Amino acid sequence: MLDSAVVLMRKRCQRNLERAMKASDVLISGLGAFLPDRVPMEWAVERGLIDPAAAAEYGITSVTVAGDIPAPEMAVRASRQALERAGQNPASLSLLLYVSVWYQGPHGWCPQYYVQRHTGAGRATAAEVRQGCMGMFSALELAAGHLMASADHEAALVTSGDNFTSDLLERWRFSPHFVMGDAGSAVVLSRREGFARLKSVNAVTLPEYESMHRGPEPLFPPGAGRPGRLDFGDSKDRWLDGPDRDPAGPLRLVAAQDELVSRTLDEAGITMADVTRVAYANGSRERVEGRAMVPLGLPMSLSTWEQGRTVGHIGASDQVVALEQLLLCGELRRGDHFLMLGVGPGLNIACAVIEIVGTPHWSAARPANAA
Repeated sequence: MLDSAVVLMRKRCQRNLERAMKASDVLISGLGAFLPDRVPMEWAVERGLIDPAAAAEYGITSVTVAGDIPAPEMAVRASRQALERAGQNPASLSLLLYVSVWYQGPHGWCPQYYVQRHTGAGRATAAEVRQGCMGMFSALELAAGHLMASADHEAALVTSGDNFTSDLLERWRFSPHFVMGDAGSAVVLSRREGFARLKSVNAVTLPEYESMHRGPEPLFPPGAGRPGRLDFGDSKDRWLDGPDRDPAGPLRLVAAQDELVSRTLDEAGITMADVTRVAYANGSRERVEGRAMVPLGLPMSLSTWEQGRTVGHIGASDQVVALEQLLLCGELRRGDHFLMLGVGPGLNIACAVIEIVGTPHWSAARPANAA
Protein backbone atom coordinates (compact mmCIF):
# COMPACT_ATOMS: atom_id res chain seq x y z
CA MET A 1 0.00 0.00 0.00
CA LEU A 2 2.83 2.34 0.94
CA ASP A 3 4.74 1.49 -2.23
CA SER A 4 1.68 2.32 -4.33
CA ALA A 5 1.33 5.67 -2.60
CA VAL A 6 4.99 6.47 -3.22
CA VAL A 7 4.68 5.56 -6.90
CA LEU A 8 1.57 7.72 -7.24
CA MET A 9 3.30 10.63 -5.55
CA ARG A 10 6.32 10.28 -7.82
CA LYS A 11 4.09 10.26 -10.89
CA ARG A 12 2.32 13.40 -9.73
CA CYS A 13 5.63 15.14 -9.03
CA GLN A 14 6.90 14.15 -12.47
CA ARG A 15 3.75 15.47 -14.15
CA ASN A 16 4.06 18.74 -12.23
CA LEU A 17 7.74 19.02 -13.17
CA GLU A 18 7.03 18.35 -16.82
CA ARG A 19 4.22 20.87 -16.85
CA ALA A 20 6.34 23.50 -15.11
CA MET A 21 9.18 22.94 -17.57
CA LYS A 22 6.83 23.35 -20.49
CA ALA A 23 5.36 26.58 -19.13
CA SER A 24 8.86 27.92 -18.50
CA ASP A 25 9.64 27.65 -22.20
CA VAL A 26 6.90 30.16 -23.07
CA LEU A 27 7.85 33.85 -23.06
CA ILE A 28 5.87 37.09 -23.13
CA SER A 29 7.24 39.31 -25.87
CA GLY A 30 4.50 41.94 -26.03
CA LEU A 31 1.76 43.53 -23.94
CA GLY A 32 -0.91 45.99 -24.99
CA ALA A 33 -3.74 47.85 -23.31
CA PHE A 34 -6.49 50.19 -24.41
CA LEU A 35 -8.10 52.17 -21.59
CA PRO A 36 -10.86 54.63 -22.53
CA ASP A 37 -11.60 57.78 -20.56
CA ARG A 38 -12.10 57.45 -16.82
CA VAL A 39 -15.39 58.57 -15.26
CA PRO A 40 -15.10 59.68 -11.61
CA MET A 41 -17.14 57.82 -9.02
CA GLU A 42 -18.51 61.17 -7.83
CA TRP A 43 -20.21 61.54 -11.21
CA ALA A 44 -22.13 58.30 -10.68
CA VAL A 45 -23.00 59.19 -7.07
CA GLU A 46 -24.39 62.59 -8.11
CA ARG A 47 -26.68 60.90 -10.64
CA GLY A 48 -27.91 58.24 -8.26
CA LEU A 49 -26.26 55.41 -10.19
CA ILE A 50 -24.58 54.02 -7.07
CA ASP A 51 -25.33 54.35 -3.38
CA PRO A 52 -23.00 56.91 -1.75
CA ALA A 53 -22.27 54.57 1.16
CA ALA A 54 -21.29 51.75 -1.20
CA ALA A 55 -19.11 54.10 -3.25
CA ALA A 56 -17.30 55.25 -0.11
CA GLU A 57 -16.90 51.67 1.15
CA TYR A 58 -15.50 50.36 -2.13
CA GLY A 59 -12.77 52.98 -2.41
CA ILE A 60 -12.95 52.91 -6.21
CA THR A 61 -12.18 56.38 -7.55
CA SER A 62 -13.13 56.01 -11.24
CA VAL A 63 -13.99 53.54 -13.97
CA THR A 64 -13.16 53.47 -17.66
CA VAL A 65 -16.16 54.00 -19.93
CA ALA A 66 -15.82 53.39 -23.67
CA GLY A 67 -19.11 54.88 -24.84
CA ASP A 68 -19.85 53.53 -28.31
CA ILE A 69 -16.40 52.00 -28.98
CA PRO A 70 -17.06 48.31 -29.75
CA ALA A 71 -15.40 45.74 -27.50
CA PRO A 72 -13.55 44.02 -30.37
CA GLU A 73 -12.21 47.39 -31.54
CA MET A 74 -10.62 47.92 -28.14
CA ALA A 75 -9.09 44.47 -28.44
CA VAL A 76 -7.73 45.38 -31.88
CA ARG A 77 -6.07 48.53 -30.55
CA ALA A 78 -4.51 46.64 -27.63
CA SER A 79 -3.39 43.85 -29.97
CA ARG A 80 -1.73 46.24 -32.42
CA GLN A 81 0.19 47.80 -29.55
CA ALA A 82 1.28 44.42 -28.19
CA LEU A 83 2.39 43.21 -31.62
CA GLU A 84 4.30 46.42 -32.32
CA ARG A 85 6.04 46.31 -28.94
CA ALA A 86 6.95 42.67 -29.55
CA GLY A 87 8.23 43.36 -33.06
CA GLN A 88 6.02 40.46 -34.09
CA ASN A 89 4.85 39.97 -37.65
CA PRO A 90 1.08 39.24 -37.32
CA ALA A 91 1.25 36.93 -40.34
CA SER A 92 3.53 34.57 -38.41
CA LEU A 93 1.06 34.06 -35.54
CA SER A 94 -0.21 30.49 -35.38
CA LEU A 95 -2.97 31.08 -32.80
CA LEU A 96 -5.29 33.93 -31.84
CA LEU A 97 -7.51 33.55 -28.78
CA TYR A 98 -10.18 36.15 -28.02
CA VAL A 99 -11.39 36.26 -24.42
CA SER A 100 -14.87 37.71 -23.88
CA VAL A 101 -17.05 38.35 -20.84
CA TRP A 102 -19.95 40.48 -22.08
CA TYR A 103 -21.82 40.66 -25.41
CA GLN A 104 -19.48 41.48 -28.27
CA GLY A 105 -21.65 42.45 -31.22
CA PRO A 106 -24.37 41.11 -33.52
CA HIS A 107 -25.88 37.72 -32.70
CA GLY A 108 -24.23 34.90 -34.62
CA TRP A 109 -21.09 36.97 -35.22
CA CYS A 110 -17.61 35.93 -34.09
CA PRO A 111 -15.39 38.73 -32.68
CA GLN A 112 -12.12 36.81 -33.01
CA TYR A 113 -12.24 37.08 -36.79
CA TYR A 114 -12.67 40.84 -36.58
CA VAL A 115 -9.45 41.05 -34.55
CA GLN A 116 -7.79 38.63 -36.95
CA ARG A 117 -8.77 40.71 -39.95
CA HIS A 118 -7.74 44.06 -38.49
CA THR A 119 -4.41 42.89 -37.12
CA GLY A 120 -3.30 40.98 -40.20
CA ALA A 121 -3.17 37.65 -38.37
CA GLY A 122 -4.91 35.82 -41.18
CA ARG A 123 -2.84 32.63 -40.96
CA ALA A 124 -3.60 31.98 -37.30
CA THR A 125 -6.17 29.56 -35.95
CA ALA A 126 -8.67 31.85 -34.20
CA ALA A 127 -11.12 30.98 -31.44
CA GLU A 128 -13.15 32.66 -28.70
CA VAL A 129 -12.71 31.79 -25.03
CA ARG A 130 -15.76 32.59 -22.91
CA GLN A 131 -15.06 31.78 -19.27
CA GLY A 132 -16.04 34.86 -17.36
CA CYS A 133 -13.49 37.12 -15.76
CA MET A 134 -10.80 34.45 -15.45
CA GLY A 135 -10.85 33.60 -19.14
CA MET A 136 -7.43 35.15 -19.72
CA PHE A 137 -5.84 32.48 -17.54
CA SER A 138 -7.36 29.64 -19.56
CA ALA A 139 -6.39 31.38 -22.79
CA LEU A 140 -2.79 31.70 -21.62
CA GLU A 141 -2.71 28.02 -20.71
CA LEU A 142 -4.21 27.00 -24.06
CA ALA A 143 -1.82 29.23 -25.98
CA ALA A 144 1.19 27.92 -24.05
CA GLY A 145 0.18 24.35 -24.82
CA HIS A 146 -0.25 25.26 -28.48
CA LEU A 147 3.22 26.78 -28.71
CA MET A 148 4.79 23.74 -27.06
CA ALA A 149 2.96 21.33 -29.37
CA SER A 150 5.06 22.07 -32.46
CA ALA A 151 8.35 23.76 -33.34
CA ASP A 152 6.48 25.42 -36.20
CA HIS A 153 4.34 27.37 -33.74
CA GLU A 154 6.32 30.58 -33.28
CA ALA A 155 3.96 32.95 -31.50
CA ALA A 156 0.40 33.35 -30.29
CA LEU A 157 -1.83 36.32 -29.52
CA VAL A 158 -4.24 36.35 -26.57
CA THR A 159 -6.55 39.34 -26.44
CA SER A 160 -9.71 40.55 -24.74
CA GLY A 161 -12.18 43.40 -25.02
CA ASP A 162 -15.36 44.32 -23.19
CA ASN A 163 -17.73 47.28 -23.25
CA PHE A 164 -20.28 47.06 -20.44
CA THR A 165 -22.39 49.97 -21.69
CA SER A 166 -25.69 48.10 -21.97
CA ASP A 167 -29.35 48.21 -20.98
CA LEU A 168 -28.88 44.63 -19.75
CA LEU A 169 -26.45 45.60 -17.00
CA GLU A 170 -25.99 48.46 -14.52
CA ARG A 171 -22.22 48.80 -14.47
CA TRP A 172 -22.22 50.78 -11.21
CA ARG A 173 -24.09 48.27 -9.05
CA PHE A 174 -24.64 44.96 -10.80
CA SER A 175 -22.56 43.05 -8.24
CA PRO A 176 -21.45 43.74 -4.65
CA HIS A 177 -17.91 45.14 -4.43
CA PHE A 178 -17.48 45.48 -8.20
CA VAL A 179 -18.01 48.37 -10.63
CA MET A 180 -17.51 47.47 -14.27
CA GLY A 181 -15.03 49.31 -16.47
CA ASP A 182 -14.33 48.92 -20.20
CA ALA A 183 -10.97 48.00 -21.70
CA GLY A 184 -8.98 46.02 -24.22
CA SER A 185 -5.84 44.03 -23.48
CA ALA A 186 -3.44 41.77 -25.35
CA VAL A 187 -0.51 39.42 -24.74
CA VAL A 188 1.93 38.10 -27.34
CA LEU A 189 3.43 34.75 -26.34
CA SER A 190 6.59 33.51 -28.01
CA ARG A 191 8.87 30.49 -28.03
CA ARG A 192 11.89 32.57 -29.10
CA GLU A 193 12.22 35.81 -27.17
CA GLY A 194 10.56 37.92 -24.54
CA PHE A 195 10.98 40.06 -21.43
CA ALA A 196 8.94 37.79 -19.16
CA ARG A 197 8.46 34.07 -18.70
CA LEU A 198 5.16 32.29 -18.05
CA LYS A 199 6.38 30.06 -15.24
CA SER A 200 3.10 28.34 -14.38
CA VAL A 201 -0.65 28.67 -14.80
CA ASN A 202 -3.42 26.61 -13.19
CA ALA A 203 -7.15 26.69 -12.56
CA VAL A 204 -9.70 24.80 -10.50
CA THR A 205 -13.47 24.60 -10.95
CA LEU A 206 -16.09 24.10 -8.23
CA PRO A 207 -19.09 23.14 -10.40
CA GLU A 208 -21.38 22.82 -7.36
CA TYR A 209 -21.47 26.64 -7.45
CA GLU A 210 -22.73 26.75 -11.04
CA SER A 211 -26.13 28.12 -10.08
CA MET A 212 -24.79 30.88 -7.82
CA HIS A 213 -24.72 33.43 -10.63
CA ARG A 214 -27.62 31.98 -12.61
CA GLY A 215 -30.55 32.97 -10.44
CA PRO A 216 -34.05 31.55 -10.88
CA GLU A 217 -34.41 32.09 -14.62
CA PRO A 218 -34.82 29.09 -16.95
CA LEU A 219 -32.02 28.00 -19.25
CA PHE A 220 -34.29 28.48 -22.25
CA PRO A 221 -34.95 30.81 -23.92
CA PRO A 222 -31.54 32.48 -23.57
CA GLY A 223 -31.41 35.53 -21.33
CA ALA A 224 -30.40 37.90 -24.13
CA GLY A 225 -33.85 37.41 -25.66
CA ARG A 226 -35.76 38.46 -22.54
CA PRO A 227 -36.16 41.79 -20.76
CA GLY A 228 -34.38 42.34 -17.46
CA ARG A 229 -30.92 43.20 -16.20
CA LEU A 230 -28.07 41.09 -14.91
CA ASP A 231 -27.86 41.33 -11.13
CA PHE A 232 -25.22 39.10 -9.55
CA GLY A 233 -26.07 40.42 -6.09
CA ASP A 234 -29.68 39.25 -6.40
CA SER A 235 -28.81 35.86 -7.91
CA LYS A 236 -26.24 35.22 -5.17
CA ASP A 237 -28.76 36.11 -2.45
CA ARG A 238 -31.26 33.69 -3.98
CA TRP A 239 -28.60 30.98 -4.12
CA LEU A 240 -27.67 31.51 -0.47
CA ASP A 241 -31.33 31.14 0.52
CA GLY A 242 -31.95 28.15 -1.78
CA PRO A 243 -31.40 24.38 -1.66
CA ASP A 244 -28.14 24.51 -3.64
CA ARG A 245 -26.34 26.55 -0.99
CA ASP A 246 -23.17 24.92 0.30
CA PRO A 247 -22.94 25.29 4.11
CA ALA A 248 -19.18 24.80 3.91
CA GLY A 249 -18.90 27.29 1.06
CA PRO A 250 -16.40 29.83 2.47
CA LEU A 251 -14.12 27.13 3.87
CA ARG A 252 -14.26 25.16 0.62
CA LEU A 253 -13.37 28.24 -1.42
CA VAL A 254 -10.46 29.14 0.83
CA ALA A 255 -9.12 25.58 0.76
CA ALA A 256 -9.43 25.36 -3.04
CA GLN A 257 -7.64 28.68 -3.54
CA ASP A 258 -4.88 27.78 -1.06
CA GLU A 259 -4.22 24.48 -2.83
CA LEU A 260 -4.25 26.15 -6.23
CA VAL A 261 -1.80 28.88 -5.24
CA SER A 262 0.53 26.38 -3.55
CA ARG A 263 0.53 24.16 -6.62
CA THR A 264 1.21 27.08 -8.95
CA LEU A 265 4.08 28.36 -6.81
CA ASP A 266 5.58 24.87 -6.61
CA GLU A 267 5.44 24.48 -10.40
CA ALA A 268 7.10 27.87 -10.78
CA GLY A 269 9.84 26.82 -8.37
CA ILE A 270 9.29 29.74 -5.97
CA THR A 271 7.71 30.49 -2.61
CA MET A 272 5.41 33.28 -1.52
CA ALA A 273 8.46 35.17 -0.26
CA ASP A 274 9.63 35.46 -3.88
CA VAL A 275 6.41 37.16 -5.05
CA THR A 276 6.96 40.84 -5.86
CA ARG A 277 3.43 41.97 -6.76
CA VAL A 278 -0.05 40.43 -6.86
CA ALA A 279 -2.91 41.22 -9.22
CA TYR A 280 -6.45 40.18 -8.29
CA ALA A 281 -9.80 41.10 -9.82
CA ASN A 282 -10.34 44.86 -9.51
CA GLY A 283 -12.94 45.07 -6.75
CA SER A 284 -13.35 47.01 -3.55
CA ARG A 285 -10.44 47.27 -1.14
CA GLU A 286 -12.30 44.92 1.22
CA ARG A 287 -12.73 42.29 -1.51
CA VAL A 288 -9.11 42.43 -2.74
CA GLU A 289 -7.73 42.35 0.79
CA GLY A 290 -10.10 39.69 2.12
CA ARG A 291 -10.13 37.33 -0.86
CA ALA A 292 -6.53 37.68 -2.02
CA MET A 293 -3.97 39.44 0.13
CA VAL A 294 -4.96 38.15 3.58
CA PRO A 295 -5.20 34.50 2.42
CA LEU A 296 -1.82 34.90 0.71
CA GLY A 297 -0.34 36.41 3.88
CA LEU A 298 0.80 39.51 2.00
CA PRO A 299 0.24 43.25 2.65
CA MET A 300 -1.99 45.36 0.45
CA SER A 301 1.08 47.36 -0.59
CA LEU A 302 2.06 44.42 -2.82
CA SER A 303 -1.32 44.35 -4.55
CA THR A 304 -2.25 46.26 -7.70
CA TRP A 305 -5.37 47.69 -6.06
CA GLU A 306 -4.19 51.30 -6.27
CA GLN A 307 -4.09 50.99 -10.05
CA GLY A 308 -7.24 48.86 -10.27
CA ARG A 309 -9.35 51.32 -8.27
CA THR A 310 -8.90 53.89 -11.05
CA VAL A 311 -10.34 51.71 -13.84
CA GLY A 312 -12.83 49.36 -12.16
CA HIS A 313 -13.35 45.70 -12.93
CA ILE A 314 -12.41 45.56 -16.63
CA GLY A 315 -13.60 42.03 -17.30
CA ALA A 316 -10.87 39.52 -18.13
CA SER A 317 -8.28 42.29 -18.57
CA ASP A 318 -7.67 43.18 -14.91
CA GLN A 319 -4.45 41.24 -14.35
CA VAL A 320 -2.93 41.78 -17.81
CA VAL A 321 -3.49 45.54 -17.70
CA ALA A 322 -2.02 45.64 -14.19
CA LEU A 323 1.09 43.87 -15.47
CA GLU A 324 1.37 46.22 -18.43
CA GLN A 325 0.99 49.30 -16.22
CA LEU A 326 3.61 48.10 -13.71
CA LEU A 327 6.11 47.47 -16.48
CA LEU A 328 5.27 50.75 -18.19
CA CYS A 329 6.01 52.67 -14.98
CA GLY A 330 9.16 50.67 -14.27
CA GLU A 331 7.83 49.09 -11.07
CA LEU A 332 8.73 45.54 -12.15
CA ARG A 333 12.31 44.60 -12.98
CA ARG A 334 14.45 41.62 -13.88
CA GLY A 335 14.12 38.85 -11.30
CA ASP A 336 10.71 39.97 -10.02
CA HIS A 337 7.79 37.54 -9.86
CA PHE A 338 4.24 38.65 -10.65
CA LEU A 339 1.40 36.50 -9.28
CA MET A 340 -2.00 36.71 -10.94
CA LEU A 341 -5.09 35.45 -9.12
CA GLY A 342 -8.59 35.44 -10.57
CA VAL A 343 -12.10 34.15 -10.03
CA GLY A 344 -15.13 33.80 -12.27
CA PRO A 345 -18.68 32.43 -12.30
CA GLY A 346 -18.81 28.70 -12.50
CA LEU A 347 -17.12 28.76 -9.98
CA ASN A 348 -13.60 29.06 -11.36
CA ILE A 349 -10.40 30.10 -9.58
CA ALA A 350 -7.16 30.62 -11.50
CA CYS A 351 -3.57 31.45 -10.69
CA ALA A 352 -0.42 32.18 -12.69
CA VAL A 353 3.18 33.16 -12.00
CA ILE A 354 5.16 35.36 -14.40
CA GLU A 355 8.88 36.00 -14.00
CA ILE A 356 10.39 39.20 -15.36
CA VAL A 357 13.57 38.25 -17.21
CA GLY A 358 14.34 41.54 -18.94
CA THR A 359 13.24 45.14 -19.35
CA PRO A 360 10.96 45.86 -22.32
CA HIS A 361 12.03 48.76 -24.52
CA TRP A 362 8.81 50.61 -23.72
CA SER A 363 9.31 50.50 -19.95
CA ALA A 364 10.24 53.57 -17.90
CA ALA A 365 12.89 51.37 -16.25
CA ARG A 366 14.74 51.11 -19.57
CA PRO A 367 17.79 53.40 -19.66
CA ALA A 368 17.49 56.08 -22.31
CA ASN A 369 20.76 55.01 -23.95
CA ALA A 370 20.02 51.27 -23.85
CA ALA A 371 20.49 49.46 -27.12
